[in-house]
Amino acid sequence: MVTNFRPYANALFEIAQEQSREQEYLDQLRELETVWKSNPDFAMALSHPKIEKKKKKEWIAEIFADQVDPLILNFLYVMNDHGLAAFVPQIADEYQTLYRENEGIEEVFVQSAVELSQTQIDALSKMLKEKLKKKIELNVEVDPDLIAGLKVRAKDLVLDNTVKSRLDSLKEKLIEK
Repeated sequence: MVTNFRPYANALFEIAQEQSREQEYLDQLRELETVWKSNPDFAMALSHPKIEKKKKKEWIAEIFADQVDPLILNFLYVMNDHGLAAFVPQIADEYQTLYRENEGIEEVFVQSAVELSQTQIDALSKMLKEKLKKKIELNVEVDPDLIAGLKVRAKDLVLDNTVKSRLDSLKEKLIEK
């Protein structure tokens, strides 16, 4: 069983670079990922060993021939031939990682006790861009358990300025004494 999908994503990414279509192919892979995740029976059928690859290829052609770029369609055929068509979401994740690395984009996860306004998100993004010296892709989620403040996590950065973390720290200090 293949657990490393990077070589497949890398092959597609290299072709995308040659054609200057990296973003376009990423978008199409993300759309395919949505199809796979919203139709688990389809993904399961693509991985079923008793269904012939020829039949699976017919399904792929029937569903996606008019929906995706011919190169992406051919990529799906190749993945099917290798028994990996069910793993499009994992390949899309690897492709996105390659895309971010190539574009110098840092994915940053932000948790906030309350919903942030667009102005706050923009200011946070600008501050992180200056601090990390990279383009920033923010993923913001609300976590009421934080009570107040922000928790920011990137590849090489963790900032936890939440009331919950301060209370936990205080609790630890009280237990020590």
